[in-house]
Amino acid sequence: MTTKQHEHTLNVRLSDELNALGLNAKAELIRSGQPQRIDIEILSSTHPTIYIEAEHGQTNSKKREAIRDADRRIRSEPSRCVIAICYPDDTDEQTIKSAQLIWTVRDATTLKISHTRTPWTKGRVDQLAATIQRLPEQLGDPDLLAAQLSNQLENAVGMINDYQKQLLATELDLPKSENTKTPYDNAAKRAFLVIAGATMFHARLAPHLAQSKPEIDQRTGRKFNGQWPPDHAQKCASAIDPIPAFLDAWDTILALDYKPIFATARAAILAPPTNPQYLQAIKNVTQTAISIANQTAGLRHDLLGRIFHKILDTARYNGSYYTSTAAATMLSQLAITEDFCDWNNTKEIAKLRITDPACGTGTLLMAAAERVRDLIPTNADQLETSRIMIEKVLTGYDVNLTATHMAATTLGLLSPTTHFREMKIARALRGVETGKAYVGSLEFLDRQAKIIPWPEPLFTQVETEKEMSKISPGAPAQAELAHLVIMNPPFTRDSLRHDDFPQKIERMLKNRERQLMKNAPVHLSSIANAFIVLADWINKSDKATLAAVLPLVTATNASSNNIRRFIAHKYHIETIVTSQDPQRMCFSENTNISEILIICRRRNNQKEPKPPTRIVNLTVNPNTPADAIDIARRIKENQTINGTVQLWDHKKIATGNWSAVQFLSPYLVDTFNQIKQDSIFTTRKLNQIAHVGPGGQRIDDAFTKSTVPDETGRVALWQHDTQIRKSMKADFDKYIIAKATKQHLAERYWKQRSTLLLAKRISTPNVRVVAVRTETPLVGNAWIPCSITTELPQGMSVENLEKALCIYLNSSIGILDMLGHRSNKKLVYPNFSLDDLRNLDIPDFRNIKTQDINAMCNLWDQHAETELLPVKEMNNDPTRKRIDYLVVQILDIQPETIVRIRNELTREPFITGKRYNL
Repeated sequence: MTTKQHEHTLNVRLSDELNALGLNAKAELIRSGQPQRIDIEILSSTHPTIYIEAEHGQTNSKKREAIRDADRRIRSEPSRCVIAICYPDDTDEQTIKSAQLIWTVRDATTLKISHTRTPWTKGRVDQLAATIQRLPEQLGDPDLLAAQLSNQLENAVGMINDYQKQLLATELDLPKSENTKTPYDNAAKRAFLVIAGATMFHARLAPHLAQSKPEIDQRTGRKFNGQWPPDHAQKCASAIDPIPAFLDAWDTILALDYKPIFATARAAILAPPTNPQYLQAIKNVTQTAISIANQTAGLRHDLLGRIFHKILDTARYNGSYYTSTAAATMLSQLAITEDFCDWNNTKEIAKLRITDPACGTGTLLMAAAERVRDLIPTNADQLETSRIMIEKVLTGYDVNLTATHMAATTLGLLSPTTHFREMKIARALRGVETGKAYVGSLEFLDRQAKIIPWPEPLFTQVETEKEMSKISPGAPAQAELAHLVIMNPPFTRDSLRHDDFPQKIERMLKNRERQLMKNAPVHLSSIANAFIVLADWINKSDKATLAAVLPLVTATNASSNNIRRFIAHKYHIETIVTSQDPQRMCFSENTNISEILIICRRRNNQKEPKPPTRIVNLTVNPNTPADAIDIARRIKENQTINGTVQLWDHKKIATGNWSAVQFLSPYLVDTFNQIKQDSIFTTRKLNQIAHVGPGGQRIDDAFTKSTVPDETGRVALWQHDTQIRKSMKADFDKYIIAKATKQHLAERYWKQRSTLLLAKRISTPNVRVVAVRTETPLVGNAWIPCSITTELPQGMSVENLEKALCIYLNSSIGILDMLGHRSNKKLVYPNFSLDDLRNLDIPDFRNIKTQDINAMCNLWDQHAETELLPVKEMNNDPTRKRIDYLVVQILDIQPETIVRIRNELTREPFITGKRYNL
């Protein structure tokens, strides 16, 4: 049999296997107008056709051929998606089901990527089928579609006057921005986004409206006797005056259902007075929305959420961050397992409860729903499952009206025929009402949350409260028991939280938070910790799961140790995922704060030892849902990933030691922990011999920097400019002047100055030194004074001990110790809190001979002004090697240990600033 004949047979056999897995696959077709024979096509009634181009063999030349054939088809049909597949050489009809195929997805955006730079996925036919089933979510460029709609929204804002913008903001309870020139532009854009979202949903309803005439009018609770069906979205948008056209259609649709979507949009579209410019703006926005709605794949990417969070100018106050679709997919894949439920039993699925107490635009709830749809049998009723998910299973709360509107819209797109009056998405009040402060869903910890109803259409006439309760949708005011809490909670620091309110209300809200958290083991410097306590409170099920996107500092900061212990005590922490990808260090899209994904499960038998925690450090953060599914599968099946996996003993986890997130290299993690355990040399904590502080914000609070001195002549080492700070000897760079209202504080801080200073913050790709010495005692902003307080042995001076410490901390093992204690707010720009520095594990100098300390002192004298290379180049730095050689001798460390530390550090992505091995 020739290669082509054999390949033909394999294609037919592969299509049979894909059909058995629920896909509609046809092999070896010739269609008129097609540039070549079709190896396999995957047909769908709701999505564009997907093609497969296959080659027999997995050599570079075969990969090149498969990609060439795929790209040729894409050039003839740019809207299409093609999968290039390579069968293993030894594949035959009998072994194809278990064969390890390799494949890559090609579309119009990948045409210029060669086969050598293309990421290939390896797996069985069933894993290929799972990828194909999720491919419709990736068709088209979601960022391009989001940009297209976003630009149209901005154009619409530019067409209306300031008074109209203000009315839009007021109607939807949207804050004005800090920009005094355009205070209502962002609010108006969000209002237009609400209208666009409703228009998209209206367009998606078109196939269902004719058969959906309501018997009972949901606006009044009485028998429906109006005209049906309402006009389609395209007809409304094409009308001379689209506003009354949409209002008539939306009013009629509200008789059927969909209040969360159309009541809010109706309120928005009616808010400003009408003029020609506003009419044209509405026409442009709605026509663009309809165009995008016809591209189903784009909607599955949660475009509304992407745009919403990009224009959300209050995110820094309320910590609203948009979870990327890839991260949401990976989190839901890891959290919702095959044994989570009997997926063959619809009644059992209906009993599930999945809650997001800070749901935003519904991205994580959408990902959970998609995960459930993947797990149910291929012959199950997908629309019925979607209805059950929306009406029974999924619950979401947020403090933002437009966010909850987006969540309702996004979830509704799963199943437009769902009964929205039973949808459990609600807005929980964050603010003050009748003298009481409410802090959103956190109120569940003490009393029922204050749920704000959806806007009421002006024509709604409800005679009794009982009637209202029948037709007013929303999540329950008292939290249901949950089997899974999945969330990306806000994590704004205390100094910024609620700053979007007047000062009096801000104080009331913060006091309310403290009242709710008074008995909880949390530090309210980040409100994310409070949401972890809330999640545990909601998670009353014996087999409850907690899945969350959290700031990475939750795993690293000394101030977060109590919350780490809390989680470890309540749950088995199954998996922690970090991104060690400098190009994409976050799992949220509108932040630059490093994050983790964490999956925890409650264990019934507390006496049974907990399994180790799987800590996954990714070198490439997945960019698409398909990539995320593949990584999640590899993690669960203990297969090779782009990154490292470390199994971390539950006893370490229980004590709050999650340091495996700090380094990609398991060797560096292990060596760092050996330092902490005194296994390499005898150590003491730095705060046992020295006073560390103040620095950073405290110095900012007390002093103003200046280029000229005042009568006190006070000076500081203010900045950490790596182009200036190249050696271990430093000099002041700023004069400082005490603030008029902070004289006493400034005097107290000035008394804590020192000639030894430690880095407060660094740029890891450029840093050269992490400790410096100065001729005169200084305070610092980016540098923290470290004053020796311990009683010194006879013959040892403070100066010599400072120089010895400076040598140790700038050695490779000292830098490892520093970096292991860093607060990982940003991957390549870490900070060191005072607690981080105080907990540094330094050599116990009581056990070091005076002559050895003098040797370190002499080495400092010799090289105090020698320029050191950046840490990422330490292997080529003769001075760093001299420092390492002396430290190895004095501390009796194996020479190969220090060599490997240098080698591993210079490969860490957070130090190089580049992806691993790239």
